[in-house]
Amino acid sequence: MAEKDMDIYLGYTTDKALTPFYRKFLSALDEKKLMKSVCSKCDTEYLPPREYCQKCMSNCELEEFTEREAKLYSYVIVDFPPETMSSRAPYVVGIGEFPSGKRLTAHITNLMSQPEVGMDLKLAFETIEESVDSKKITYKWLV
Repeated sequence: MAEKDMDIYLGYTTDKALTPFYRKFLSALDEKKLMKSVCSKCDTEYLPPREYCQKCMSNCELEEFTEREAKLYSYVIVDFPPETMSSRAPYVVGIGEFPSGKRLTAHITNLMSQPEVGMDLKLAFETIEESVDSKKITYKWLV
């Protein structure tokens, strides 16, 4: 797949420039790998990754984040979404907390009942083929 056709979909439209850092992040998602970033100067870690450190403004490097299981830390049920998400409403967005303490926000897609703080979550990846030349890559929570 050509790099120019890669996109990430996390429930909202993204307008990030496809910098080499961001392309590497998208390529890893395409391989079902989640990346975190680590500041090259002060070692601060970010999930989801950031290209520049918020603390010292140095460049960050991408590293694979291997944890896949988390606990539901918090959630919101979206009844009145933006127009681009109206066909999916209502939907649940949850913050999962990994054993390392890192937190990640994503949709919870397979709920059969009301979400409960502390419930087990598993990170999953999905590729949505939009056309022959275009696809969207997403990560999500499964219960």
